[in-house]
Amino acid sequence: MRPLRIVNVNTWIGSLVRGLTGVVSIEPEGHKRKRYEALLAELRARDPDVVTLQECLPLPTFVSDLARDLGYDCLWRVSNSGMRVLGAGLPWGIGRGEGVAILARRDVGLTSLGTLRLSGSGFVTNWAAFQWGPVRYALAGRVTIDGQPVVVACAHVRYGFPNQRAFDVAWETLAVNGVVDTPQPPASIVKMTHKNRAERDVELDRLQRWLRELQAREGAPLVLGADLNLDPDTPEVRRFTNQMRFANALPAVQPDARTWDPDKNPNVGYGTIHHWPDGAPKPLVLKLMAYLDSVPQCPDHVMLSEDLELVAAGIACGEAHDGVFASDHYGIWAEMKVAAGAGRPAARSPQGEVLQT
Repeated sequence: MRPLRIVNVNTWIGSLVRGLTGVVSIEPEGHKRKRYEALLAELRARDPDVVTLQECLPLPTFVSDLARDLGYDCLWRVSNSGMRVLGAGLPWGIGRGEGVAILARRDVGLTSLGTLRLSGSGFVTNWAAFQWGPVRYALAGRVTIDGQPVVVACAHVRYGFPNQRAFDVAWETLAVNGVVDTPQPPASIVKMTHKNRAERDVELDRLQRWLRELQAREGAPLVLGADLNLDPDTPEVRRFTNQMRFANALPAVQPDARTWDPDKNPNVGYGTIHHWPDGAPKPLVLKLMAYLDSVPQCPDHVMLSEDLELVAAGIACGEAHDGVFASDHYGIWAEMKVAAGAGRPAARSPQGEVLQT
């Protein structure tokens, strides 16, 4: 079987929610279109079989345009939409909303395997929404490479501080720099960060169970492209990969690689500013997130099931195209082939142990 090539990219919405009804662009006018052209050029050059994308906005236009320009098929799922029906509603200017997508070359026969709601409050579909909090979805499809089916999944796990120590350092730094007024954070902020981490862990558990169900149902290798908002060496990601028996492509080849690069990628800088484009100060939560954005990280991942063999991997979208980077994230490219003896995976318990058959 010829190798399967994948590119995973968080494409960056380039906006922040302000108030109950507003979405404010934090990048210069016309910059999003230039980023689109940079992404398109990168994907054309790499010619992957499949592409997994997060933070696609606006849906469906962003994904359908990219699929058309590449000559690919696509699947997409709205995650965050607000209050709307068929694109009309609040907040303004986001089409049907933001979400995840899978694109694939037309000769590999992309078909949908469904979606999984990871977390969130309210009702959200691709056509209508009534939500009152962030929602996260995962998406899966099947492709066929030289007669071999492969499951392709895409997911975006919630954003936040990886642990309490990281939050404490952030608050201390902001206090020393005069960004916040008190040496100790308000109880409400501490509670919110604890809740966020707990919900993130629930999302990872749900994603793991769903991927295992897909493997068992399809009897095929699986590749996951995801923004997990956690570095590869965090306990949560290590547990996820160990229990799924996944290989993590980028750290396997470049252990110190970063897909979030505040020093080199100027797109990161649009999110690290503590005020809105009109000069008004951002709320405290966004100031904390601005600090987190200033820290080099590797939140993006391409993971392979144990019946796929990694051939090569590296950074995608890591260089500017006509002076513009495609996203605030770099992407990941990987090439893999089906390992000898691959077939229907062994049944496993929810904890990942092989069950006797």
